Formats: sequence, C-alpha cells, structure tokens
Amino acid sequence: MNFTTFAPLASGVAWKTTYLAIVYRTFKDKMPGMPLAALCLNFAWEITYSVIYPPASSVILNIINAVWMVLDVLIVIGTLLYGSKDFQQRFGINHNIFYMIFAMGIIASFGIMLSGPSFFDSMTIFHHDSFEVAKFIALVQNLVMSILFVSQFYSRKKVSNPIAGQSFIIAFFKWVGTPMTVGLLQTMSDPTGFIGVIVGLTFVCDTWYMIVIYQEIKSQKLSPLKRI
Repeated sequence: MNFTTFAPLASGVAWKTTYLAIVYRTFKDKMPGMPLAALCLNFAWEITYSVIYPPASSVILNIINAVWMVLDVLIVIGTLLYGSKDFQQRFGINHNIFYMIFAMGIIASFGIMLSGPSFFDSMTIFHHDSFEVAKFIALVQNLVMSILFVSQFYSRKKVSNPIAGQSFIIAFFKWVGTPMTVGLLQTMSDPTGFIGVIVGLTFVCDTWYMIVIYQEIKSQKLSPLKRI
C-alpha cells in the first residue's frame, strides 16, 4: 500500500477516533467538544459531500464520509444540549441568541458547501470534479477548525475548566487526521506551495493545541493518555 492509498484511510480512522472522543467527552462533561463554527462547517461538509456531491470514484470514501456524518449528528445534539451554557459563561450570550447563531452558522456553512463546486469548477486543478473541490475546502476548513480549538481552550480557561469536553486523545488524532496524512498528500501534489502553507499552519495550530491540552491535563493531576 503506497502513501496515496494509505493517507486517506489513516485520516479517516484518525478523524473517526477524534469524533468519537468528542462525542464521549461532550456528554461526559456536559460541555461541547467542538467549537461552534467548526461544527457548522463540518456538519455541512459531511452532509453535502456524503449525500449531494458524494465521491463517485471511491466506495471507501463514501463510507468514511457517511460515518463522519452520523457522528457529527451526535456532536450537534450535544452542542444543542450544552452549548448555551458554554456561550453564557464565555461570552454572556443568552440561549436564544446562541440558537440563532447556531442556525445562522448552519445556513452559512451549507451556502459555502453547496456553492463551492460551481465556483471552483472552472479551475483546471480540480479537474471538474466536485470532490476534488471538497478536499480543498476541507483543508482550508481544517485550518479554521485548528485555530478555533486553540481559541476555545484559552477562552474557556478564563471562565471554567479548559479541558471540559476535551482530551489529549482528541488533540492527537486531530493532528494525525489532517497535517500528518491527507495534508501531506495534498501538499506533495500542489506545485504552487499554497496547500503547503495551509497544511503547515494547520500543523502549527494542532501541535500548539496538543501541547496546551497535555500541560493542562497534567496540571490537574490527570493522565493525558488515560483521559479518553
């Protein structure tokens, strides 16, 4: 098995592990594990590219995307249950405004995902393939997500427990899921270097996040490797 085949499979396993850990910690700690904007983008991406624009060339990718979509539904449920309290603590936002922000985020995210293939279709680098566009959007989206996880950690640290809804397992497998697998693969296939910048920044943010989560868990006299 070469890296071209291995990278998507390893990424799929790593992200499924990340999602499962987020679901577990969300309901265990009664605190959303995924930042709201990241969740909206992920949820829209997975539905759009599992149901509306599925990858025509790979049954495995279809299965991976479908599993992500199901796990994202559980993360959405946890966020709807516990997100209002989190936003009240961090930003002083009441539950009505929280749900309005969530709805606006979902609408905006679906707008991006549904219009993306048409917008990028004329660019030869995507070979008129909507799923090639999906992979590009996912890489940019992952950078946004990585920044948001770091931001979420520091904003929660000011008002509550920064590892609530979080674990080193989440941080590690998120790091493996993009910059160390499919991110590297896409970087090698891009002669312009643009993807390399996106993936490099994602690597920096994910590494930063792993370090601060690890240190915080240790400071609370817990084991980073045993706290699922």
